[in-house]
Amino acid sequence: MAAILDLVRVLFEPTAVFERVREKPRFLAPFLALAAITVVIVVLQLPYTKAALAAQFAQTPNMTPEKAEAAMKIGPIIGLVAAPIFVGLFLLVNALILWVSTSVLGGEAKFTTLLSVTTYAGITYTLLQLIGVIVLNMRGASSITSMLDLQPSLGLDLLAPDAKGFMLGLLRGINPFTLYGMFLTGLGIAVTHKTSKGVAYTAAGIQFVITLLIGAALTKG
Repeated sequence: MAAILDLVRVLFEPTAVFERVREKPRFLAPFLALAAITVVIVVLQLPYTKAALAAQFAQTPNMTPEKAEAAMKIGPIIGLVAAPIFVGLFLLVNALILWVSTSVLGGEAKFTTLLSVTTYAGITYTLLQLIGVIVLNMRGASSITSMLDLQPSLGLDLLAPDAKGFMLGLLRGINPFTLYGMFLTGLGIAVTHKTSKGVAYTAAGIQFVITLLIGAALTKG
């Protein structure tokens, strides 16, 4: 239970949390908590997801009403199943990037410890999703015109409303939540590996840039 509560504490007492991680890395409990929260968010987002799918299918050539109806039924189910899997893969990839960058920059790196660090820092991304659902609820399903509308503008994309595709994904990925996540990651590396802040935040910055580029490359529209 303490490991799960640290997901909240890390937002306010990050150093204390990462000191506990240094003594005993934890992954399973905080991961399951993040996965459960993500599933709840996906459920809350279902009305908006269905609206986005309907808008997308309306613009898809050769999409018959029967095919659209079948996709509308199975799409949300796939999303629910895929959500916790995606969270796990996201954390594993982040930990791998941190392990490589920390090893190159600062010597010995511990993968399990870095996996624990990125899991706790991952709460910021979950909060971003939660805030997104709150914004969607305020706007209503009628405001959804595409899948891109499922993530409201909360970052630098506010300064470029006409941005699309890669540039939209790039700007959208730079927001207070992801930046705080990078800060937590850097602090976590510094505390758990006792490296210099320069090494720790450089490794965290590399991980942030790589995931940002991947997310931007996957952005369509």
